Amino acid sequence: MAFPLRAIEPIHQVVIIAMDTPLFDNLDLEAVAEEAAKRNRWEFLLTAAPLAVETGTGSPLNPLAIF
Repeated sequence: MAFPLRAIEPIHQVVIIAMDTPLFDNLDLEAVAEEAAKRNRWEFLLTAAPLAVETGTGSPLNPLAIF
């Protein structure tokens, strides 16, 4: 028997599950903008490798902005 999913923040279920869209919470984009201004570079590669959490719906990330 399946139990109904109770969502505290349903935006996560809608965006991640229904729309199949990655969601990055709490990124410090101001720090990236400051570093870009120092380097006079406005394009960068953003990479993030999630942990493999069995039956998990999320994972901590260590995102890297590479100029």
